[in-house]
Parts: sequence; structure tokens; C-alpha cells
Amino acid sequence: MSALTPQQIQQIQKLPRAQQEAIARQFGINLSDLESLMQGTASKGSSQAATPGERTATPKDLESTDQRPLNELSPGELADRLAESDNELKPFGYNLFQGEPSTFAPMTNAPVPANYVLGIGDTLRIQLYGKETRTIDAAIDNEGKIVIENLGPISVAGLRYDEAKALIKSTVRDRMIGMDAAVSMGELRSMQIFVVGEAYKPGAYTVSSLTTMSQALFVSGGVSDIASLRNVQLKRGGETVVTFDLYKLLTEGDASNDVRLQAGDVVFIPTRGAMVSICGEVLRPAIYELLFDETLADALNYAGGLLPTAYRKSVQLQRISDGSRRVQTVDLTAKKVTTPLQGGDEITVLPVARDTVDSVMVVGAAVRPGVYEWREELRINDLLSSVEGALLPITDLTYGIVVRSSDDRRTIKVLQFDVARAIQGSEAANLKLQPRDQLVLFSRYESAKAEENQLSAWLKSEGDRQREERERVLEVYRKQYLQKLITDDSEFSQLLEQATPVRSEELDSQLSSLFAVEDGDQQRPADYYAKFSRHNLLQPILYQLRNQYSATGTLPLVFVDGEVRYPGIYPLVENATAQRAIVAAGGLKESAYLARAEITRTQLRSGEAEAVYLPFSLAEVLQGEETVALQGRDRIQILSIPQWQNTLQVRLEGEVRFPGTYTIRRGETLQGLLDRAGGLTEYAFIGGSIFTRVDLRDAERRRLDELAQQLRREIASNVITDSGTQIAYGEMNQLLSDLTNVDAVGRLIIDLEDVIGKGKRTADIQLKDGDRLFVPTVQNTVSIIGEVQLASSYQYESGVSLEQYIERAGGMRQKADDERIYIVKANGRVVVPERRSWFSSGTTNEVEPGDTIVVPMDTQYMNNIELWTTATQIMYQVGVALAALSGL
Repeated sequence: MSALTPQQIQQIQKLPRAQQEAIARQFGINLSDLESLMQGTASKGSSQAATPGERTATPKDLESTDQRPLNELSPGELADRLAESDNELKPFGYNLFQGEPSTFAPMTNAPVPANYVLGIGDTLRIQLYGKETRTIDAAIDNEGKIVIENLGPISVAGLRYDEAKALIKSTVRDRMIGMDAAVSMGELRSMQIFVVGEAYKPGAYTVSSLTTMSQALFVSGGVSDIASLRNVQLKRGGETVVTFDLYKLLTEGDASNDVRLQAGDVVFIPTRGAMVSICGEVLRPAIYELLFDETLADALNYAGGLLPTAYRKSVQLQRISDGSRRVQTVDLTAKKVTTPLQGGDEITVLPVARDTVDSVMVVGAAVRPGVYEWREELRINDLLSSVEGALLPITDLTYGIVVRSSDDRRTIKVLQFDVARAIQGSEAANLKLQPRDQLVLFSRYESAKAEENQLSAWLKSEGDRQREERERVLEVYRKQYLQKLITDDSEFSQLLEQATPVRSEELDSQLSSLFAVEDGDQQRPADYYAKFSRHNLLQPILYQLRNQYSATGTLPLVFVDGEVRYPGIYPLVENATAQRAIVAAGGLKESAYLARAEITRTQLRSGEAEAVYLPFSLAEVLQGEETVALQGRDRIQILSIPQWQNTLQVRLEGEVRFPGTYTIRRGETLQGLLDRAGGLTEYAFIGGSIFTRVDLRDAERRRLDELAQQLRREIASNVITDSGTQIAYGEMNQLLSDLTNVDAVGRLIIDLEDVIGKGKRTADIQLKDGDRLFVPTVQNTVSIIGEVQLASSYQYESGVSLEQYIERAGGMRQKADDERIYIVKANGRVVVPERRSWFSSGTTNEVEPGDTIVVPMDTQYMNNIELWTTATQIMYQVGVALAALSGL
């Protein structure tokens, strides 16, 4: 038997006292003993206090305690650890002996009963009072007598304690005139008993004369795992004196057979008899030992009786008979249950069904969701009495559904109603409910952020906001803590994720594939959706409908797409129409085209599927002039108004007469917009205008990412083939990170002078949403950057050549590449001068105001030492080759 390790004790010391008490109870020891262990004095104190006949022990449960973390356990050990919280059945009553007493010393301070029989070795304390006062400790000698001064010997052995007291008192009064006596029990005699059989530590024990059978069991450390608790026998003189049933003590508090022992008695513990297990809806699920004549009723009585959730009409009794396992069903509602039991029987008391009968359920955006009693003629407005009192402020008043299951609960059908009209009592909307109906109410918002940004949210006090923030932080911390508690192993985390049920995004993908829906931008994180959004509440309904087919063999689902607020997949409700489907999708957007809509329907003709297009007037459907019935897998397409567009905005900045953000129509050009903005100011530098476009910026961003991927592959290839310049892994990552972090500009090179000055139709630009034009102020400078002595900007002077500007910057550095000098014009164009024209006086590549001269670095540059070293090595190798050839 092993005690707590020092590491475990050190961990326990860090816990609060309440948790220390819980650990002590788990190990079957007192908190004081645990504190002694933590102080490191338990072993020393036990060795000093124990007498030669005493033994010191630790709780038995410590032997099986495993303190290793979960990620270090084998799969079998992990299963055992996780099953500890599943209330696994254990034999009943054995936890009474979880721990051994810290000492086996005989009891001396126990009260002595009146019928206690005195024997040799007992000591009586006699206090004489009257003429004089004195106290005498009189021990019963080997002849069974005590000796009192001036009285002589008195024979008391064999007398009961009360008889001996009366005898001594009367003798003192008769023989000692003027004296009286008070008699009490002094030190009790010790005796030797035997505890044998299935005891935890069988053997001979010296105990007090007041020791009973149960105390003898504790003295011996309890019983073994296969001991009988129903047939503990007391043997005296070779015969069984009494049989002690510990179940009567544990379940009824009956200790009538727990008799006191005498010297030489033998407490015999036989092996256990027939064992039956009882699990399920009972108060004490466990494994019980039964006597040969006990029945199922007795076993249930030992288990504490049935719980209120027990299903009494059908209790399962599994029994091994003729080498096979058989099942018997017992009805406990009968007047008397006399079913006999035998060893190995397994009794399972099943619970009643969790689903309530004769009830309806309210789910979603209601003030009081839950289960309600069903009664005849129950309707929706009986559950939802008013909009203000029964619904949340976010509830969608136009769309609600009733999910109704079939009698066998294998299929469901969906009924749609108008929530507001149902509360008002409209006959068509106020549906009559049936048992097990589920009333589902939705939020009128899909986004959680939109749902939070309500005007009522500003009515919250600062304390309410802080409390909500604390709850959010606590929830995040709880999730992280549980994840950390389980494991830090990523592979184990993946296993846990694989064991989870189907997630909503997986169902979205499965359903979308049925209607050939491209996900695109429809993919959103799970925390995007509001709690009672259509997306969340319809998931379980759609999942069940996906696995059931209508009478025609089609799925009872429809898809609403186009100009509706919440396009997506919806249940095919009873008496489904296009109007109801549009209401389910949140209604129309203002861009919806009312003159025409379309249904795409799949029909089977000659055994082949064929798509049929059914156009209809959306305006007539919404006004109730036309009813368009729907079928499973129908796809409703709500068209957009021709030429309808969202607001397009273009921003003009800089030297524009009226700069700002302008709303434009499709097809409008830059020249037309500048005319609307009053044209340019007299200080505008037309040649340096900057025009940017959003889609160009996105394309540039993609090209940068592609370049980074290409460079990554090229560097990896060079590393594998050991070719090219070797770059450290950290430097490579930094290079690629710098490349991908470059901001994309999306600049479009335009000639603004041609656009507004000459009015060329080919030079004009058709504008798009997000375009931006910046017209800078007149610039009269020329900048020089790159491999020059002093990169700077200089005042523009007409007639100054490229070479002269470079000379003003101190000339080129030694690493400059004089063959690749280029000019970035003010409008963004790049001009590479021809070498023959660098020093010419022509105007083909003349430097203009706002230009930037770039002198790049020569990437193949070699300094003089490297050059001469390389040349010397080449000449040496040539000489060696010539010498070798001349020797042939």
C-alpha cells in the first residue's frame, strides 16, 4: 500500500481548504490526517504513538489513485479515467471500510453498560466517603475477587456491572458504619480474539472487552473485495453463536446482532454469496449481495427504492440461463413482486420517456420559451398572449413556423403563420395546435451585430454592460481552460473535433449542393449569426427534412434567391406558395423587379430529369391576385430591376474646384464628373495626377501574393538542388513577409491632359465605384534617388540634361548600374532613355517637372579585390592546363 507522493502533497497544499476536505473524503481519511501528511509529521507521529500491538495504515483507495495527466495515458487508461464520472456500479457497503483506523489500541473511554459481565483483569474504582474520604482502584484478581482495606475480599467475577455496584455499596454500608461508596469502572480488561476468513488483515487481535463484531471488523482493516457482508459469523467454542447482517446496519440501522465479543471468540467472514447488479432509476445503483430467499422487491429495497423518473411497467432482468443470456420483463405496478433472483442477475430500471406527452414547445425569440401543456382547442394566441408581453423586441412578426411530427415521429411537416396576425386572432394565422408541436419564432435580424445595435441597448446601465463583458470574458476563459485541461496535444484535439456532431457549416454545404448553390461570399463564421436567426433555428429542421422525402420523391425544401433580405434554403411548408416563401426569406429588397420572377423546377419526363422554368408576376403574387404553388426542390429567383445599382461613389481630391465624394450613375466618365466638379484650379499639376481603382488594387494584391508564392517555390527549389545563392530560412521568411506586406496602390496611368484638354473619346475613362482622382499642386522639382552620392530633389531648370542632374547629385556610386537608369514621369509612366541620347541635346527623353530619376544598383557588381582574385585563379588554372598538355 502506497501513501501520497511528495509531489501530490505539494499540489494539495496549494488548494483551498474546501478542496482539501473534498480530497480527504475521496481518499477516506480525515482532514487532520491529510494536514499531518502535508506537514511531514504523519509517519513520525504514528511510529511514536503506536504500541507493539498496534498497526498504522493508510487509506486503501490511495493504491489505485493515478495522478498522471490525460495525454500521458493509454487509450484503455483514458477510458477508465473518463468512466470514473459515469457512476460505474460498485459493490454496496464496501466503502464502509475505505480507511483503516490510525491505531488499534483497546478502547478505554467507552461507557460501560449495566449488563457488562465483570471478569479477571477488570478494575473497579471505589470512592469511599463519609467519616473519611479515599479512592481505591481494585483490580479483579485471578480468583475473581477484589480486596478493599478493612473489608476484606469480595467476589465479583461473573457478576453484571450493576450487580457488582450494588454488592459493594451494601457491603460498605453494613461493615463500615458512617461510610458510603460510589463505584465506577476503571481500566477494562484486554482479551484476544480472532478475525479470520475474508478480512483485509486476518489474524489474532488484542482488543477491549467491550469490542463488538463490527468493531472487530474495523480493527482488522475491514473486509476484502470478495467478502460477504450478509453472513458475518461469530463462532464460540466451535459453534456459530450469531450471524451479523451488515446490510441491516447500513440500510435499517439495525445493530441488534452486533454483539460484544468474549475472549477467544472467532469472527469469521465467508466469501460473498449471490451478487446482483441494479442500475438505472434507483436511489443507490450498485451491486448487491442477496440471500437465497430474497426477491426483486428486496433488491430494490436495498437500492433505496425507485426514483420518480422510473418506468415501473417494464423493468429489465437479464439472467444467464443454460449458458445463454436471457431477458425478462417485470411489471412493478403489480400488487406484489415476488420475482426470485439468482447470482449474476442484472436489473435495469429504465426511465420514462424524456419527451413530454400532451405538450407543446415554444422555441426561439419568445420571452418565456419552454414546454407548455396541450389541451383541446389550443391555439397560438393561447401561448402568445400579446406582442409586448410574450415576444422579444427582436422577434420577426411576419414569419413563424410550427414543426409537427407524425404519429410515429419519423417524419415532420412544417406549417407557416404570420406571428402578428396569429396574436390578433386571425383565423388563417392562429393555427390550432396538436400534441408535440414545436412553435418556432425567429429574430428579424440574421447578424448578431445588427441584433445588438438596437436602440434599447443604450438603455443599459454601465453596471449591466460591465456584467455582460465579464460574462463574455468568463465564457472565453472557461473554454480555454477546458481545452487546456483536456490536452495540449494538437493531434488529440483533432480527434476530439472529429468526434463532434455535424456542424452547421457542413450542413450548409450539403444543402447548397442540392441546389447547385455557390458558396462564394455566403461563407460566414459561426459567431456572425444572431442567436435566434433563421440560419441557426432552421438548421435542425432542415437536417431532418433533408433525410425525408415527399410522396413524389422530392425533398421538402425550397431555395429562395435573388433580391430578398435573407436568401437561402427554407422548409417546404404545408400549402406552400411563392408568397409564403418570400415572407420566409425576410421579404423583398427595394431593388426587386415586381413585373417578373421565375421558378426553376426539376421534373421527371421519360425517366430523365428536366429543368422547367415557370415565370410569374411578382406584383400579382404579393397582392394576392395570383397564387403560385411550390413543390420540393423549387428554386425561386427574384430578379433585380434592370439598370438597378447600388450607390456608386467617386472621390475627387486636390486641385479640383469642388473636391469631395460624388455619387455617379453607371457609364459616367471622368471628364463628365470633372465638369460637374467645376474643373481644375489654376494651380493644378495635370501631369502629376494620380488615379486609383479598387479592382486594380485587388488585382495588384493578388499579383504580389502570387509573386511571393513563386519566390517561395524558387528558393525552396534552390535549397533542394543546392544552386543559387543560399539564403537563411529566417532571412527568406523576412523577405517574403516584407513583400506580402507591401501596400497595393491600384494606380491607373492616365493622361489627364488628354481627358480634359483635348477631349479625346479614347482617352476618357468610364468610372467605377471606389475610383479616386488626386490632382496635386504644381511641382517645379526633379528628384534623384538610388545609387548617387546624395539623393535629393532639385529645382527644375529647362535645358538641363539627365547627366547634369546626376552630376548635381555628386555623380554615381561605384555600384551604380549606368546602363539601366530610368525616369519615372510625374504621371507614373516609366521612361528608359537610350544610351545614345543620355548626353544629347534632343528632347525625346527630356527631364520634365515632377520627374524622378532612378539610378539602380548593379546586382553583378564585383569590387577590385574580388575581380583580381577571380582573374588570378582563372590564369592559374589555364597555366596548369597548358603545362599538362605540353607534357603529353
